[in-house]
Amino acid sequence: MKTLNKLFKITTNKRYDIVNITQNVKDAVAESKIKEGFVLVYPMHTTSGVFINDVDGSLLDDIIDFMEKLVPEDSDYRHNGPHEANADGHIRQMIAGHNTTLPIIDGRLFLGTWQTIYYAEYDGQREKDYLVKVLGE
Repeated sequence: MKTLNKLFKITTNKRYDIVNITQNVKDAVAESKIKEGFVLVYPMHTTSGVFINDVDGSLLDDIIDFMEKLVPEDSDYRHNGPHEANADGHIRQMIAGHNTTLPIIDGRLFLGTWQTIYYAEYDGQREKDYLVKVLGE
């Protein structure tokens, strides 16, 4: 079995942000030359997640608004204190999901017509990393 590990850096412009990373994942799959296998997309932080959804900016705004209603930033979280104020980010990551695994078929990332890979940041405005691990034959 062959593998390829690619570490990407990302800095979001806002505390809560959703970024399309589909092309980075496709590029890693192409670079790997793997014909059949899987790709894992794995954020290296506990306030970040990866999910698959429709390629629609208004939907992304709806997701951010929904998360704010479900897990408000300004609630009385025990985790928040003089050095931390990101409990909401940890909880949002648990709800949205942390990582995803996708199939590779005939040497390409196998996605549905509108499926897009998104990196979701819930405590941003600083540099973070995510790993794309491609494995297969």
